[in-house]
Amino acid sequence: MKATAITAVILIVIIVSGIGAYVAYNYMQNAGQNTQPTPTPVPTPSPSPSTSATPSPSPTTSPSPTASPTPTASPTASPSPSPSPTTTPVTLTVSSTTSLRDTGLEDTGTGNIKDAFQAKYPWITVNFLGQGTGAAIQTALRGDADMIMVHDPTQEVTFLNNGYGVNRKIIAYNYFIIVGPPNDPAGVLGMSPTDALKHIADLAQAGTPNLIWVSRNDSSGTYSKEKALWTAAGLNIATLSQQTSWFKSTGSGMGTTLGVANEFNGYVLSDTGTYLAYYGTGAGQIQLKPVVQDQKDLLNVYSVIIDDPRNSALTGTHFDAAMQLLNYLVSAEGQQLIGNFGKATYGQSLFTPFVPLASGASPNTEVLGWIQNYAYIPASATECPAQYRYNAGNLYSPSYDALSNANLNASISLPNYYTSEGQQFMFAQPVTPSQFTYKLNKA
Repeated sequence: MKATAITAVILIVIIVSGIGAYVAYNYMQNAGQNTQPTPTPVPTPSPSPSTSATPSPSPTTSPSPTASPTPTASPTASPSPSPSPTTTPVTLTVSSTTSLRDTGLEDTGTGNIKDAFQAKYPWITVNFLGQGTGAAIQTALRGDADMIMVHDPTQEVTFLNNGYGVNRKIIAYNYFIIVGPPNDPAGVLGMSPTDALKHIADLAQAGTPNLIWVSRNDSSGTYSKEKALWTAAGLNIATLSQQTSWFKSTGSGMGTTLGVANEFNGYVLSDTGTYLAYYGTGAGQIQLKPVVQDQKDLLNVYSVIIDDPRNSALTGTHFDAAMQLLNYLVSAEGQQLIGNFGKATYGQSLFTPFVPLASGASPNTEVLGWIQNYAYIPASATECPAQYRYNAGNLYSPSYDALSNANLNASISLPNYYTSEGQQFMFAQPVTPSQFTYKLNKA
């Protein structure tokens, strides 16, 4: 019994000691943890920055509203950078007829396109190349221009048909005129264009002295018009160009050709705008006077066409920037710029904007009919058939063709044209030759 009791006591002592040791061990472990709080919180801040709210004590209160504005601000800022691809600096090359360049409308005159457009879209630098319609189209065919501004519907249709251009839009018009010596030695004042050309040729071939015709003889829109007029007069311009005694060819732009005609005291076909820009009494300016100006046969229509980026030869061109310029030119602001151009320098507009005419804001159904028959594709149909449109946006929607801007119409008086001497020689409305009020100064 004694031995059993002793054994029991020993076991109790062992159990108590074990329990004591276990308690002591746990106490030491807990004490150790309390003295090193760092290891446990350190991992918590680590994920916490990504949620930005790991003050874990109050995730549902303060951190939640604080974190919520951050994502909201992010999407709000995102639309702003979104136009940044559009605002990437780009140089836009426009090849154009010389008449738009020589008048100063493109980049040198007061209130020109380049200055106004770049002020509105400063990330786009516009470079104009004044070359004449044929050369302008060739430049675009090589991919060396992003768009063209020209005035020869026949060449324009070929450019579109061959897959090089899209989104053709008419921007303005004026008229060709035949100008000649102030004393009009051929006596063609008031004749129709074809009658005048035939009369000049007959007199010259009969040996009338000092009778000269000067031709551009290039691939320009003006020369295309001249060829058509000579053909309508029953004469072959290729044959005429061999008559070197009286038929002079320059192969140059309108300004240069006017200068040569002035030097020879001869007759020449010119667009109205370039003639007015070069007419005057100062040094280097011409003194030739308008003698023939039948408006229907001498209509002159300016169009813009964008390079087709789907053409493998034109993939490097700047379609978006070109469309930006085109949309500007046919907007109320762009049309007003075109309609007012020249007033400060010449006392009158050199070009008539087309959109107000097409929209009815400046109605003239007769002139509109002339333009539709002469410059629409096919005649009287549309400026640009659907197969020649690409990513055109609302360019052909009623927002353009139904332009209603009374201020635009009022500010652009579609005026009669006057020389710098205040003599009237061209009308914006259709007239018959007997209505011309221009009087020649007889030598």
